[in-house]
Amino acid sequence: MTLEKSLQALEERQEHKIVPGLERISRHLSLLGYPHKDFRSIHVAGTNGKGSTCAILESALRAAGYKTGFYLSPHLESPRERIRVNGEWISTGDFKRLLEKILRLDPEKELTYFEILTSLAFQYFSEQKIDVAVVETGLGGRLDATNVIEKPLASVITSIDFDHTNWLGNTLQEIAREKAGIIKEGCAVFCPQLPQTALSSIQEKALSLGAPLNVVETSWSVKKIDWGNNSQILETPWGEEAKLTLLGASQCGNAALAWAVLSYLTRNQDLKVSHADMQKGLSLVSWPGRFEVIPGPDGKMAILDGAHNPEAMRNFSKTWEKSPWAQTEAVWIIGMMRDKDIYASLKSLPQQARSIVAVSSLHPRAAQSSDIAKTAREVFPLAQVLEADNLEESLDIWQNEERETLVVCGSLYLVDFARKSLAKRGF
Repeated sequence: MTLEKSLQALEERQEHKIVPGLERISRHLSLLGYPHKDFRSIHVAGTNGKGSTCAILESALRAAGYKTGFYLSPHLESPRERIRVNGEWISTGDFKRLLEKILRLDPEKELTYFEILTSLAFQYFSEQKIDVAVVETGLGGRLDATNVIEKPLASVITSIDFDHTNWLGNTLQEIAREKAGIIKEGCAVFCPQLPQTALSSIQEKALSLGAPLNVVETSWSVKKIDWGNNSQILETPWGEEAKLTLLGASQCGNAALAWAVLSYLTRNQDLKVSHADMQKGLSLVSWPGRFEVIPGPDGKMAILDGAHNPEAMRNFSKTWEKSPWAQTEAVWIIGMMRDKDIYASLKSLPQQARSIVAVSSLHPRAAQSSDIAKTAREVFPLAQVLEADNLEESLDIWQNEERETLVVCGSLYLVDFARKSLAKRGF
């Protein structure tokens, strides 16, 4: 089977198809000898911020000299991107070999797209004899395929807000209960200061399993921002400065949470990450598509953010309003998934948006541009709202309007398309 046919077989499982449950993946991993038990893991769930927190954790662990595995979702460019060892994507050859192995073991095509990649990641990490894996959940926690992890070094919950309500529930308490499903007996749990309704679900689960709960109450503060280089200087509560190569106000909380996890594990587990290691990890972390600033020709500037739900949009807006581009006449290209709360998400964006282009991405779950535009006109009655059939057309609209600043947000899938298209246009 060629790589193209292997990838086609994977795509036929439909990435957007969600079938919660641990039965299929557990049965499958048993045929492989439980590869996920061959290495230690830090398991991370949350509505938003889990990807950035994972990236910070992995970068610091690597800086400390550990051989790391990193399993993330979704990807920006290729499914291979989701599976990394020491920061490097899984090779094409290893990806193809393990994918074909999984497909042979699943002749009835029971495994979902996400379950296949979860199995592939665990097998690869086992083969590579990694020291520790940072594993990001796909959706929720309790019934997520990654939740076959039985004894994580730590369970981390980054935030609780409304998203995937058709799967996780319609209240913060219900959503938190699903995220808290990653908590395991006797294993340390970490979360920020959450709304009490959400925190109570996590406290209840942790108490029932005798899992020490660590609520990281004090967030760090921003001291200085280097907007052009996608970095900021943060100040810790103990007066130490730390350079973080990620932009965004919410990254303060993610950095504080990751630091608390690694400090705890250094004190209580056979895992040693020094202050210097954590500082280095923060300064080297890379996580594209999160308030990513990309300079272009003729003084143009593109800002890309995968914010895809109300909380993420609020965090993006806080950062935008502090940025040097907040008072510019930007063109906003917005594309979202149809299962998201489009109205609440757009209400979270800055009200000074005056030029909006609604677009539908090629993703099967993408909302129609007409639906996004209709909502945008309601939320932004003073704005000019246009519709584009595709991203290329929306970028043409921006360039024809001769406005220097472009914002692309609403979906990581849209950001992926935008990064590739902008690169072809000289960015």
